[in-house]
Amino acid sequence: MFSKRSGKTAFCFFLLALLPNVSLAAADESPCPSRRTCALDSPEKDFLTLLGLREDANDTEVIQLLDIPEKQIFAMAVVMYRKTSSATPKLLQIVNDSNTLFPAKICAADTLCYLGNREWMPTIKTLSLDPNGPICGTHVAIKIAGMLARAGDYSQFKTVAAWIADGKRYGRLSAICELANFRHKTDPVTDAAMNILVSVADTDPEPFFRQVAIYSLEKIAKEKPQIIPKLIYALEANKHSPDKYLGISSRVNLKIYGLKRDEQESKQP
Repeated sequence: MFSKRSGKTAFCFFLLALLPNVSLAAADESPCPSRRTCALDSPEKDFLTLLGLREDANDTEVIQLLDIPEKQIFAMAVVMYRKTSSATPKLLQIVNDSNTLFPAKICAADTLCYLGNREWMPTIKTLSLDPNGPICGTHVAIKIAGMLARAGDYSQFKTVAAWIADGKRYGRLSAICELANFRHKTDPVTDAAMNILVSVADTDPEPFFRQVAIYSLEKIAKEKPQIIPKLIYALEANKHSPDKYLGISSRVNLKIYGLKRDEQESKQP
């Protein structure tokens, strides 16, 4: 029989697995002339429903639910979508509270990271580096490494890279996704991440993994356009893929990035 605390821990793990999709969708949200209208067509509406709130619930109502463990992570998702900076003090309290279950700590830190806050970093990094802690050696360490990278700390690159060669599917997929966060205009870690992603896009037997690697390369290229030739190489390797979606998207993107490459080369002296 699970204890009440064990049940909450399992529930938090389930929600933690969903959070990368939340942050990804929030980070890639396209600008909208009427954000509130578009937002309610997104998962934000679903999270508000799960929280028992109206569609027009204000930020204060959402922040109040951060005090309820069973609703914390859904409330964090709404905060992330809305970019509610006024939730920062409460989120920091969750991160630093020794009684908070660590999945909730990580979700709160991820939300703070998205809001541009870095005060969560010491607590979460210490937690992830504890060799006897609950994170060491798990796929959660990959997510934390990616979060730290998004905040400018690339020290956990080897943690992510090591999972690329791992046989566990979810761990490899998470690592391919998080490598996109190791992007910097001058830091050598960017080229290291790029080389791994190009290899995955060129040789991985799973079309979906190749597609995700290409997506991560695209995110790196936005920060460092100099890698566009490598991205084009990855697209060339997949333009005739038997996987219909991968083949079509590769051919379309080849046209787009070919033009960008030509434009970049024309600017060089």
